[in-house]
Amino acid sequence: MSTESAEPLRVQLLGVVRAWRGDTELALGSARQRALFTVLAMRANQVVSREELVDAIWGESPPGAVDSSLYTYVSRLRRALEPVRSKWTGGQMLVSAGSGYSLRLEPGLLDVREFDRLRESAQQSWDRRDAASAKEALDAALVLWRGDALTGIDGPFAALHRGRLAELHLDVLERRAEIMLESGDLTAAVDELFDLSTAYPLRETPRALLMLALHRSGRGHEALEVFRETREVLVEQLGIEPGAKLRKVHDEITAARDRVGGQPAAAPRSPIPPYPEVFVGREAELSALRTALQDVLAGRGTAVWVEGEPGVGKSALLATGLADAVDRGCEVLWHAGDEMGRRFPLSLVLASLDIDSLSPDPRRAEFATGLPGRAVEPGYPWQSEDPVLVAVDRLIGLVDRVIGFVDELCEDGPVVLVLEDLQWGDDASLLVWHRLAKATRHLPLLLVGSCRPHPRRAELDPLRTMVSMGGGELLRLEPMAEDASTELVRRLLGTEPGAELLATTDCAGGNPRYLQEIVDALVRDDAVAVFDGVADIAHDHTRYPSQPTVNTVVTRRLDHLDDTTRDALRWAALLGVEFDLSDLATVMGKQASELLPAVEEASASGVIGESGQRFAFRHTLVRRALYEAIPATVRVALHRQSAETLDTAGAHVERVAEQLLGGSVPADAWVAQWLLSHTNAVAGRSPAIAAELLARAVTDPSLRDRAREALTIRLVRLRFWLDERPAAEARSVLTTTDDPNRAAEMRLVLAYLDHCAGEGDRAAEALRLVSADPTVPDRWRARHRALLTEIAPSTVVRNDPFSRAFAEERLWEEASAQGRHRDALAHVETALAAVTGDSAHVDLELCLSEDKVFTLQNLDEMDEADRTLDCARNTVTQRGLSTGPHLPAAVHRYWLGRWDEALAELDSVVRDRPEITFHAVRQHGSIRLLHGVRALIAAHRDDSTALETHLKAADEYRQVPTAIRDDFLPMATSLAMEQLGRPDEAMRVLLPLLGDDYPRLVPRHQWLPRLARLALDLDEADIAEAALTTCHLGADREQSPARAALAAQWCRALVERDPVSLAAVAKHFGTVGRKVEQACVSEDRAVLLAAEGRTEDAHTSFYDALTVYTGLDAAWDVRRAESRLKPFGIRWRVGGRSASDGRPLDQVERRVADLVAAGWPNSDIATRLSMSRNTVQLHITRLLQKLEVDSRLGVTRRAVERYAGGFVPTT
Repeated sequence: MSTESAEPLRVQLLGVVRAWRGDTELALGSARQRALFTVLAMRANQVVSREELVDAIWGESPPGAVDSSLYTYVSRLRRALEPVRSKWTGGQMLVSAGSGYSLRLEPGLLDVREFDRLRESAQQSWDRRDAASAKEALDAALVLWRGDALTGIDGPFAALHRGRLAELHLDVLERRAEIMLESGDLTAAVDELFDLSTAYPLRETPRALLMLALHRSGRGHEALEVFRETREVLVEQLGIEPGAKLRKVHDEITAARDRVGGQPAAAPRSPIPPYPEVFVGREAELSALRTALQDVLAGRGTAVWVEGEPGVGKSALLATGLADAVDRGCEVLWHAGDEMGRRFPLSLVLASLDIDSLSPDPRRAEFATGLPGRAVEPGYPWQSEDPVLVAVDRLIGLVDRVIGFVDELCEDGPVVLVLEDLQWGDDASLLVWHRLAKATRHLPLLLVGSCRPHPRRAELDPLRTMVSMGGGELLRLEPMAEDASTELVRRLLGTEPGAELLATTDCAGGNPRYLQEIVDALVRDDAVAVFDGVADIAHDHTRYPSQPTVNTVVTRRLDHLDDTTRDALRWAALLGVEFDLSDLATVMGKQASELLPAVEEASASGVIGESGQRFAFRHTLVRRALYEAIPATVRVALHRQSAETLDTAGAHVERVAEQLLGGSVPADAWVAQWLLSHTNAVAGRSPAIAAELLARAVTDPSLRDRAREALTIRLVRLRFWLDERPAAEARSVLTTTDDPNRAAEMRLVLAYLDHCAGEGDRAAEALRLVSADPTVPDRWRARHRALLTEIAPSTVVRNDPFSRAFAEERLWEEASAQGRHRDALAHVETALAAVTGDSAHVDLELCLSEDKVFTLQNLDEMDEADRTLDCARNTVTQRGLSTGPHLPAAVHRYWLGRWDEALAELDSVVRDRPEITFHAVRQHGSIRLLHGVRALIAAHRDDSTALETHLKAADEYRQVPTAIRDDFLPMATSLAMEQLGRPDEAMRVLLPLLGDDYPRLVPRHQWLPRLARLALDLDEADIAEAALTTCHLGADREQSPARAALAAQWCRALVERDPVSLAAVAKHFGTVGRKVEQACVSEDRAVLLAAEGRTEDAHTSFYDALTVYTGLDAAWDVRRAESRLKPFGIRWRVGGRSASDGRPLDQVERRVADLVAAGWPNSDIATRLSMSRNTVQLHITRLLQKLEVDSRLGVTRRAVERYAGGFVPTT
């Protein structure tokens, strides 16, 4: 038996009808076919006759050929359930029996039957009055539900059972709430029953239970108000009076309130919620809470505000920190708000004070008997000509009485008053809390409030401000750190957790409640096993896979959201963890404005939040749960639909690519055409995504041959540039193509790959065969000959221009390695003269032009290098070449400080690759250089996200041969380490520059001054001297003083602390246009001058450096320079004016200043002014310095208006 057939079938009917074999979801086919499967699954392991199946699916109107249709559906289902079975057998899952069929399922793998079993188990436990076991069974039963039962299935059978199962689902919800009520979990019971009553307003049972829960919580008035509302709804909508159950509860509550005076006092309710069994971390918050408790015991009152998202542990923190408050002599009063309580003025605070006519405390009972009805409604007891004003006046009077009552309690001893979930607090209770917070200054009162940050209520802001400004404790609970999460898992399981288990729980995002529910679900599903004292995911738990259970636990928390909001979140989950509102509107076929209510509700509930200019799921667990709740086949269709919709709407190609990747979308005609049209654009932004898209497409059996060949060639080119070995793909093209150009290109690639793999003889032989093949186009024959000359120069002996050019290039290379740059320039110009204008050798001409640019850079002839690049571009345009000198141009632009132009050149490196030529082969392996230049620019600009992205991307590629330069990467890594405050690591990254085996043609002298500076800062004089010595080795080889000599002079000045020499170096760099080095030298010189006490000269040099840095948007260099000069009392402003430009605020700075003063965040300022966030941050940095303030808070309208005048050159 195959492995696949051995895996049991698992079926879900309580939601969208789905089926799995192991972890693989099965495609159940069309609507009728799914209906057939549903009937068989509902009656699993029973024989269902053909007549019953026809009636269940078609009812009274079957088609004429119903038997044929039924047979077709059965055959297709068998193939879906057992794809590896022989077509001559009926299979083992869906079997024929008599005149019908039977679907065989193992016990526990059909959710409907598991639901029935758990309901019966719960009833048996409740009959024994085992409330905990009964509730646990009902919880497990509810977890099985993933939407409406039999979703998407039509027919009389489905309609009948859908209604029956819905009724059973409601019954379980009611029974669960009743058990919570009877076991004393009143707060949770009120929450559950309020939601049920709201969802089913005509159903009497949840309303009767809600009345009992409110009554037993000391909220009798609210209980009677529920009865009044229920009666109004029933009379208005159904024309009937409340039923016997509701009337009985109403009469019991009324009778209890009437006879309270003659009853003995009931046992007081427990003031503090149960102490959590497991509590981890929060040491600082616990310490603050216990200090506040100690203060109130000493007679000093205070207020504490606890804020955090749902499940983060607010209640657990309070219960832990105040656990011994009663034992230490405090009266503890505690209550949590709920959504229902907002409708009743003073509901929250009166419940917390236990003020009710049934209270065992005579004072509280007496207080309650004097309370009128608190809802402003017709017939209000104190109505006058203006009943609303009278009601408000009376309510304020009640607030005063409540404050006075708390004063009386504090006279008896210290009081701890805790009001949780203030986001649900009624306005009057919030007013009481605000006044009591003020009163803590003279009362022995510890006032504690907790709330969620969402939904955010403006009424809570004054309370929060009162705490922070009044000397109280403002505790914001963030998600737990990784070590705390690990410890919580360890304690929950009682043993050490394994790596796979921790990876599963990591999706909780540090939320303790989510984490505990995930662990509980895993344990409940037998998905955890202990090996040698380590708990980890069991690899044999296919009978009870845990992920659907975990997903259901999470999605249940979204049930309170509006249907439109939940639908929008499902579409958002398809778009990814982060998404744009415009993209969401596009795929849903709506206007963005139509989605605002849904986005606001999801944001208010803490499901999503802002992430820069986009939205993002606050927990990846929630997004995954929503995503995986969509059947796999449906997901594929929705991803395909979303991709085309986004493309039609003009969305960025990356967004479309993400949709095609997200659902393994088949390569149909539209997908194939889109890939042919857009993979170059995708590759320009994300080469890895483009390569994965192409790799999936070319292996799709539905792809047409011509499209497969074109996409495979595209994949070969892309993988080649990603420094991979696309040999198999290149050979597959050779077996199918009849295009001589494509064949020649693939043969060139294969020969080069053989050469790189050490198979030089085989590569040379292949290249000779191409040269002798008359079917090969002339331009490709020239390219093959060029590569043959490259890898086997001794085989080329002809004395023609091509051979002479190659010989001169060899001489250029040797002269460059020896520092004889004038000789090198002569050799490369001779080589260019031999081949320029010859269309057959245009690839070689382009390579030689790049060699010349390299030499001119070493000679600091930057303008001539620019002209050479321009000539090369003209050649590319005139000859119609597929690519240009992008990499050397990017490096050249970097040193000139034209960084945006450099980035534009790099964007073209991967994008402009229609074919792989000899010039392209020369640049193979340069992907690390591409990422290195990008990363270095990002480091200078303090763009940590881009810096991390490119450093990680570069690490994914193998180290290239030493002939290929990737020296920018270590420099970028060094800057990254310095930014992280690790200068020792920043220095160590550059130590390979001192090695004797450093590539001869890679100029290391340009980086050595930085190594020397870092070494001197760390008192590593030996390393600084070694850097200087290495610089001199390069300088001594130069025919005439050039870049190595300048670098040596720079290093020597640093070692000898000679600012005079640095002035000459800075002047030279400025003259030739090397802005980056000019600024760095000026910065070093400013530090040396400041150390000598030459403040004015230091200011001038500092100004020179920062002028260049600001022009480059080099935010990190600005910060570094400021920090180096700060110990000498030199800052980037003098006499209240900027030392960067000596001018008042310009127009852009003034606009930025106005927006900062108005409280706008950087992201919004960037959008408003159409600039990057880095540029905004740079402007703000300059603003802080010009206005002489330390933070954004100091950028006020008054400060901006006060700033005026010119540059004052004083300290």
